[in-house]
Amino acid sequence: MTSDSSLKMGEMSTRTSSNVGKFRVTAARAESGKVSLGFRAPQFELTEPPSGKSWKLEDFEGYPALLVMFICNHCPFVKHLKKDIVKLTNFYMKKGLAVVAISSNSISTHPQDGPDFMAQEAKAFNYPFPYLYDEPQGDGLPFHESNWKD
Repeated sequence: MTSDSSLKMGEMSTRTSSNVGKFRVTAARAESGKVSLGFRAPQFELTEPPSGKSWKLEDFEGYPALLVMFICNHCPFVKHLKKDIVKLTNFYMKKGLAVVAISSNSISTHPQDGPDFMAQEAKAFNYPFPYLYDEPQGDGLPFHESNWKD
């Protein structure tokens, strides 16, 4: 794919003439500069809606690495990649990677991201990782960004 600097993050571009029917999504261009590789995640205790189990950072201590994904049910990019996320995490979890997904969206503005719907998603897609609801932050505040600084 070629770069098109006129596009903003998340926009799609359709091609014309010889590239009829081709398009690209550029959302992956957003880079995170908040943490460096090997950074220790902040302490947390969050609930997994499907089971009601409470998970803490310590629950992942026995693993060499932890992948933390911030996802939600309504995100068009997550919707598009759900099956691949499951495939990827299944593959790497068998190799010893710990994985957790967190939804910290406001259920006031995005009711489809609430715990009941999260439980349905986790079951429907057979998530092999805990899908946690950030209830303290679920009122519109993101999972404390200040906790993710080096």
